[in-house]
Amino acid sequence: MSRILQAFANGKAFIPFITCGDPSLDVTEQLVYAMEQAGADLIELGIPFSDPTAEGPVIQSANIRAWN
Repeated sequence: MSRILQAFANGKAFIPFITCGDPSLDVTEQLVYAMEQAGADLIELGIPFSDPTAEGPVIQSANIRAWN
């Protein structure tokens, strides 16, 4: 069984999101480990891009910070 199917075996999964590089790559790494320790079933990693207009204001700001 795949990890994704295992994560949803009980119907719901805890899947936090973070934009890579916001505020730095070192902090991103630390946050991923913290999310794992907090019980995340899966972790969604956002890849920053130069024109995040389809995203909401919070993710747009994270993308801008990651690019700087």
